Amino acid sequence: MSRPSRAAYERSELDWTRLRRYAERVARETRAPRRTRQVVERSERTRQVRSGPFGLFTRQETYTVDVPRTETDDFWVLQSRSWHKKERGHGNQADEDQSAWYEYCLTVQGGLVVRVTSETEVFPKGAPMFSDRTTSDRPMTAEDVALFDFEALRYHREEGRVTVETDRDPDHKRLRHHARGVGLSLALKRLHQS
Repeated sequence: MSRPSRAAYERSELDWTRLRRYAERVARETRAPRRTRQVVERSERTRQVRSGPFGLFTRQETYTVDVPRTETDDFWVLQSRSWHKKERGHGNQADEDQSAWYEYCLTVQGGLVVRVTSETEVFPKGAPMFSDRTTSDRPMTAEDVALFDFEALRYHREEGRVTVETDRDPDHKRLRHHARGVGLSLALKRLHQS
């Protein structure tokens, strides 16, 4: 099999209409399971309790119960990427750990979105750890679609107290497909055939 031509790839155009139509079809027809997770919710309940001498009186008592349930995502993950940075504080400065996970997803409605989960953990010297985690969704862009057409660029760098490790960017020297959007189409096809 011959290597894809970068010149042919650059001349190609991304057909958003075709990709979106195919994504909607895959979302309707796939039988692939979506990711699930166990969630525990606290539920407040009341009960009658006997009290007083010889249990002659009743009163209401409130208590909490952990109720487990299963949550199912409303999307399928087509591809994942990540970015991670560790910085060791100098002297009394806090250590900091930042991470971002990028999930390129097909929603149950057929939308193509990027789900970004960011987490920052701060470890102050002699104080409790602080953590912040956020998740957001945004529509896929042409740059996101290009990630499917190239191999991931794996990067690891250590400079002094800072370490960065990532595979979130495309390796523009390692083209996998001959035209824009082919990689995403193939990812959708794999999901469709699951």
